[in-house]
Amino acid sequence: MTPPRQDSPQPLIGYRTNEEWVDLLAQIATMIEDLEHLEEPDLRDRVFNALQAIDALHREALHRLVRLFKEGVLEQVATDPAIRTLLEMYDLLPATHASSRKVWDFLTSEEKAEGRSERSDPSSFKRAGKADLNAVQPHWRPVPEGHSIADAEPVIFDLDEGCIVVAKVENQLHAIAAVCPFHRAVMRGGVLRGFSWICPHGPGCVYDVRNGARLGGGPGLNCYPVRTTGSGGLQIGFGIPYEPKLPAF
Repeated sequence: MTPPRQDSPQPLIGYRTNEEWVDLLAQIATMIEDLEHLEEPDLRDRVFNALQAIDALHREALHRLVRLFKEGVLEQVATDPAIRTLLEMYDLLPATHASSRKVWDFLTSEEKAEGRSERSDPSSFKRAGKADLNAVQPHWRPVPEGHSIADAEPVIFDLDEGCIVVAKVENQLHAIAAVCPFHRAVMRGGVLRGFSWICPHGPGCVYDVRNGARLGGGPGLNCYPVRTTGSGGLQIGFGIPYEPKLPAF
């Protein structure tokens, strides 16, 4: 049996697609948040002490590794989404300032204890200390239990990330920000007609639930992926790429 040539390309065994990577980040963020809500204080402290030790181990090793890179290598490898996420977690991106944040600070909201009730639009949900991070890190947020969405009967959910309208049209779920950019108010009492979401605060603000576009132009609404779980629950994705559900022509 002839051994493979050393210079032959090796298959990328076990590599995830970028979409799978984003979904993995969302799963980790959810698990970290669950750990934060452990009821037993001693167990919670032990878990986070272990995470802190792992964080310190990875931080030290990665900083030593990056020091060995030749000039320009760091900028090249940082273009890969997965590598960029890891470098950002450990304050290793080029031209950034080290903040010594822990991994779970990066994956979960650092703003939970302050200003949560004042945040009404998910587009304003940003990380502190990361000027170049314009969106929340990927995660799936479950809506409160006991809610089901019927056709043409939209529901507004007041989540940690902000108020979200979830509507079902032609058996397809859609999720958009519930704050009208023009009236700067949550559109409680809005009306759904077909794919059009009509703001209740005044004429002229009609939005397409499929892509958030405002009829006639002007600022639109952010859209978010929405999915159902195996148990029938509903989850809304934040920081996860969204593809408008428009018909192909």
